Amino acid sequence: MAEHLELTGPHMSAFGTLFREMRQGKRLSQMDFALACEVSAKHISFLETGRSQPSKGMVLHLAQMLQTDLAGTNRLLSAAGYSQVYSDQDLSAPGMAMIREALEHLLQSHLPYPAVVFDHEYYLVMANQAMQEMMVRMVELGAQFPAPPNFLLSLLDSTGIKPFVGDWEAMACHMLQRVYQEHLSGPYRDQPNRLLEKALTVPGVPQNWKSHVVENLDYPAIPFTLNLGDQQLRIFSTIATIGTPLDVTAQNLRIEHFFPMDESSKDYWRA
Repeated sequence: MAEHLELTGPHMSAFGTLFREMRQGKRLSQMDFALACEVSAKHISFLETGRSQPSKGMVLHLAQMLQTDLAGTNRLLSAAGYSQVYSDQDLSAPGMAMIREALEHLLQSHLPYPAVVFDHEYYLVMANQAMQEMMVRMVELGAQFPAPPNFLLSLLDSTGIKPFVGDWEAMACHMLQRVYQEHLSGPYRDQPNRLLEKALTVPGVPQNWKSHVVENLDYPAIPFTLNLGDQQLRIFSTIATIGTPLDVTAQNLRIEHFFPMDESSKDYWRA
């Protein structure tokens, strides 16, 4: 693999800055990263300062060693002046038909229990009939959902899901810490966490969310209680992603399945 080409074009300052931020975000020194990539530390320095331009293959190699996601790889390629290799299509695009059908199958197969698909910023993308009916019930009880609904913001909003969650403060802190950690471990850690910033402007958000001790933050199941009128539902949820996609939109999608924790909750959806 060729390590570099002669410097050409106006892109190297942008690439070098982005590459350096991503490396530092991984808490790797130039020497440590160079050893992992099997190139010289001098070459890494030249790439970051713009004295050398990477080949397209080198950019892909660096992205792989940084363990960045598809969007991060595309950003590195664009910054270096190359075309992106991963598509970023809207879910309604013809090329996403197989992904869309797979998601619909996952949602429908989970009936009679609720299931949703949301993106990396927690905006609702798809919902099965059980989830739609549950949201309609919340609206009947006074909830308001903007279009498109945002799961995180609605959870925090007194006009959204908040009044229905029995252990709301713990759940709110759980979700805020999750969004905080996801941003730190993601490819955009060098940019402001706009979703978290927006969430923290919602009135009534727990001020101690960051220091609040949340049990099982990394546990795959999130238990909570939902009160719909005189019906109390005890629920836990699991979140999954689509494995090894080659599209940025698909990689950022998450599927959340809700499960009842007791017989009365099961009966609510089976009725």
